[in-house]
Amino acid sequence: MKKPSPSKQETFTRPLKELAEARVPYRVMTFEARDKSAEEVARETGFPLRQVIKTLLTQGGSKKYYLALCPGNQQVNLKSLAKTLNEKTVDLARREEVLQVTGYFIGGVSPLGTHRSMPVVMEASILEMSEICISAGRWGCQIVIHPSLLREHLGNRITLASFAQTFSEK
Repeated sequence: MKKPSPSKQETFTRPLKELAEARVPYRVMTFEARDKSAEEVARETGFPLRQVIKTLLTQGGSKKYYLALCPGNQQVNLKSLAKTLNEKTVDLARREEVLQVTGYFIGGVSPLGTHRSMPVVMEASILEMSEICISAGRWGCQIVIHPSLLREHLGNRITLASFAQTFSEK
């Protein structure tokens, strides 16, 4: 289930290559993906759901794209995100746009190695975690990394903000 370093096949994902070239420490977890959800990642790897980070493609009223990093046990509050981004509105991008804009299929979107460089907004509470797992760019392949290392690697592309809410909140 857990592997200390990427196998030959895994090294071909853009996110893994990007981290390796930048010499950012990480490890890889793989599993047989079926549902392609944060809940499946937690169930299959034993990683806590709140530390499984979803990467969601959003689009502002300005038509600009953003990636939102949200804990797996929460959802993005689009109004809060819009306020953070100084956008009138923010919505999830249309399904058909995700592959075109990011280069990844839904369920495998990573904040690393996207086709287009775009701003990333990280839920601030993520930085409080000892480690997180994000998609390595394909279903069933996850990167485990310290959130501060991810933040440092993304540099000026990343903004910290509080925009996530539990599923029961309105």
